[in-house]
Amino acid sequence: MLVYLADLTHTGQLVASNTFPLGIGLIGANILREIPGARVELFKYPLDLDAALTREVPDACGFANYSWTCNIGMEYARRIKQRWPQVVILAGGPNYGSTDEEHADYWARFPFIDFYVYKEGERAVVQLLGVLGAQGWRSQGVLVPGCHRLEDGQIVKPAPLPRVKSLDELPSPYTMGLMDKFFDGILIPMTHTTRGCPFKCSFCTEGTAYYDQVAKRTTLAEDLDYIAQRKGAIQDLYITDANFGMFKEDRDKALAIARVQHEYGWPKYIHVSGGKNHKERLLEVAGIIGGSMGVAASLQSTNQAVLDNVRRSNISLAQLTGVAKEGSRIDANTYAEIILNLPGDTLEAHTQSLRDAVNSGLSYIRMYQLIMLPETDMNTRETRERFGMRTMWRIMPRCFGRYAFQGADFTCAEIEEICVAQDSLSFEDYCDARELDLTIEIAHNANVFREVFGLCAVSGIEWFDLLLRFHDQRRQHSPHLYKEFRQNTIKPLWQSRDEALAFAQSNLDLYLTEQLGTNELFNAKAVAFFNLQEQLHAGIYSVAREVLPNFAEYLDEAERFSLSRKRDLLDPDADPCASFSYDFPALVEADFALDPREHRRRIDIRFFHEAEQRETMAQLVRQYGTSTTGLGRILLRAHVKKLFRKIEVDGVATDRGFEQSYRRSSNLYGD
Repeated sequence: MLVYLADLTHTGQLVASNTFPLGIGLIGANILREIPGARVELFKYPLDLDAALTREVPDACGFANYSWTCNIGMEYARRIKQRWPQVVILAGGPNYGSTDEEHADYWARFPFIDFYVYKEGERAVVQLLGVLGAQGWRSQGVLVPGCHRLEDGQIVKPAPLPRVKSLDELPSPYTMGLMDKFFDGILIPMTHTTRGCPFKCSFCTEGTAYYDQVAKRTTLAEDLDYIAQRKGAIQDLYITDANFGMFKEDRDKALAIARVQHEYGWPKYIHVSGGKNHKERLLEVAGIIGGSMGVAASLQSTNQAVLDNVRRSNISLAQLTGVAKEGSRIDANTYAEIILNLPGDTLEAHTQSLRDAVNSGLSYIRMYQLIMLPETDMNTRETRERFGMRTMWRIMPRCFGRYAFQGADFTCAEIEEICVAQDSLSFEDYCDARELDLTIEIAHNANVFREVFGLCAVSGIEWFDLLLRFHDQRRQHSPHLYKEFRQNTIKPLWQSRDEALAFAQSNLDLYLTEQLGTNELFNAKAVAFFNLQEQLHAGIYSVAREVLPNFAEYLDEAERFSLSRKRDLLDPDADPCASFSYDFPALVEADFALDPREHRRRIDIRFFHEAEQRETMAQLVRQYGTSTTGLGRILLRAHVKKLFRKIEVDGVATDRGFEQSYRRSSNLYGD
């Protein structure tokens, strides 16, 4: 038995989904353990799958179905079925839906697949392959739990198997060697310690009753050691948990990660969704692993009516401020997530949500548009009609390209549906809210203007009020940036999925050259961060002098200091020196939460990047490149604050960033 499993990524602009394919890896590992003599190969890159098909045709070929992989997987599946009708085509993943209407839409678009594996796939796929192999790979009449199929125009839907109760029951695709091919210096290793979520959020695929119970995993150490010994220059780790740090077992997992950090210097950056409750436990876990993990407050909104509409409850604003302060103390990124256009949202409610999150002191606010995801309550006809939700379609950022199948080229793109208006929020208000999101992204996130933020805190001024004043003057300070951003917010929207897809296929070069198909928020941020630092500093500091006239002299020097740390960030040879009359090393140490007038002294400062920072930046450029889209991805993936230049006074370097937090985790082992 030969089985190919593919979780394909688009590669038109860059590697769009640059993570190891954990989902198909778990399925493949279970196949190898449960079916003697089976052979399994995993695929991430389209060209690798095409080359493998040239070498040997499998008995079955399965495709992961996420929103960012759906069409490319199905394009290969369709061509495989046309070329080799005997190959059994499987698909599985959350981009299928849970209602009859969603299922009918999927099978109408992709009638050539043989089976759709509904919900968890590890055990269902093993049962399905066992039956197929026993009857000579004939799919007619096969009935296996959780494996949907089309028969005489009707969708046959056997109930899924019970969920896996303990993730320790599943074998590791890492230690079985299935993931070895993906250690290529581009893809980021991915693992898991839980599956499921106890919360009921209506916009999330895990907000349904099927995922109520959380399955857990305790055997993490072997995978971590295996990855660490093969990671190469990769500094990151993805953990797919929905609430990491919320459960009591997570402390032991954090200790396992800290041990690997101590022994291998990896991972330096951990990408994971933090727990929505038990923030004290989450902060303890983040402290154990040295601040390499972001500490999240998944707010989505702070408006109670909106929260009621999506079945959420949040921590208090006082607790939110505590999370921000404690996260800063352990040098961890802290962030909140805000979704624009949830049911009942308004421009005023969205602005207040941003105000609450920003004023709490969180270092990042992650602002999303509402995507109508299959398999969520948000995507039902009832919810759409109740709130008068109006949607449009767009090409997913980076998810397009030109590919080859057995010598013939084809184009492909992924499409998603987003909510752009509803009864309580007009399309014009939606665009205004997106511009405000951009202001928060470029002026608050990544601590770019921490010097002014700290001064506002010392002076009793709301930082968000200063940002709003800058936002009101945005077309004076950055006219082209905001004009182009608004145009790019509107331009790529289409009335239907078919219209969007047809346009993308006919105009692919516009997407490949980044004229279309970009993440407009992150691309605008990349332009601002890497090309417009002087312009942005001039705008923010001009407003700061209006709001804080008694600190005009200090603000002049703070502007020079800030630019020296952040301008031309990717230039390794830019090591400026400058003289100041304020003790900026002391202010940096206090995160600028001091009255600068009490810390005056003549001081000469050299600004420089340490060797480790240079290595990190070089690796980020290797992974993502220096196109506008690539730079936007760098800002999304990197702990940007730790890329700012260090400062040296009289030959002594201060503000050592990662090393300070990393030392805290090393202390667990007596170093």
